[in-house]
Amino acid sequence: MPKGKAQSKSGGGKKKGKVEGKESRVSVAHNASRAMLVINPVAGAGKTLRIWEELEGVLRELQLDFDYRFTEAQGHAIEIGKEATRKGYGLIGVVGGDGTLYEVVNGIMFSESDIRPSVGIIPSGRGSDYCRTVGIPQDWQTAASLMVSGRKRLVDLGKMKYRNKDGSKVESYFINIAGVGFDGEVTERANEFPKILKKAVGGTATYLLSLLMTYASYTEKDIELQVDDELLRVLAATVVVANGQYFGGKMRVAPEASPDDGLFDVIVIGAGFGSPVINLPHDEPAPSHSKIERVFAKFRMAKNVPGIYRGSHLQDPSVLALRGKKVKVISDERLVLQADGEVIGEGPLSVEVIPGAIEIVA
Repeated sequence: MPKGKAQSKSGGGKKKGKVEGKESRVSVAHNASRAMLVINPVAGAGKTLRIWEELEGVLRELQLDFDYRFTEAQGHAIEIGKEATRKGYGLIGVVGGDGTLYEVVNGIMFSESDIRPSVGIIPSGRGSDYCRTVGIPQDWQTAASLMVSGRKRLVDLGKMKYRNKDGSKVESYFINIAGVGFDGEVTERANEFPKILKKAVGGTATYLLSLLMTYASYTEKDIELQVDDELLRVLAATVVVANGQYFGGKMRVAPEASPDDGLFDVIVIGAGFGSPVINLPHDEPAPSHSKIERVFAKFRMAKNVPGIYRGSHLQDPSVLALRGKKVKVISDERLVLQADGEVIGEGPLSVEVIPGAIEIVA
């Protein structure tokens, strides 16, 4: 299969009924027992393309009745998700990473809740962090078996309002984690690395390299944060709004988050100066810090990185954990926004939880 070439192929060999170029009711009903696989051939620095031939054979042995499409460009999985939902597929299988999952979810959410298909995931991306929270194995062969198991779980989504790069207002959904500040800038830099470098060092190493480079020049953000009715002013490196526990390739940033409890876990990682909360009126400037204080603050932040991988960083006094259904993040400074591992825009950010929005196989 040529890289990036879109295909649609039936796993069952049955003809689809059509009337004057449109899907017939018979065809749509037939699709309810079938799957559409959305395959990102460049996910995981090309891992998906390397495993596809063997994966296709495994899925046929498991008697999954499916069609498949290869994504051609960023945003294409949204369109495939829309089309598959409209045609009545009962399952959309994501073969890729968190970014592909993000797009498929957004395609599905264009439809009413009573016709949304279930979502299965075979992880092959750089991080595939959402799978770690919901218990989908990172091994693609085991994940393929799970996808045909029939086990299903309703999970929450986050509905976001933010700004596009051109300044226009945008709405979209995330399934795992949205973050602004340092987190967004690290993701932005990681996504801009040459493909040859990503392939050579792998996903986790790519993210760590980006983290170190961003860390060297990053400055903290003065942020107005609202979680439900609680309004705070914080001096933060990053603010994370989490349905899932992991991001950035195994970083357990929100270790107590649950994807189906109807709540976000909001994690504020301070800038190393102690508590991130600023007890000053919003019209007064944030406290200033000397160069020596900043050096020690950077050192404290660096020491906390291993704790984020373990999930023990919540014990650090420079980290604030909150929980709620609605979140607003506002700053006069630029806030790069990432959602599910993709840089999608900038703050200000407004998020609300959509409980039990979609069904996943997990």
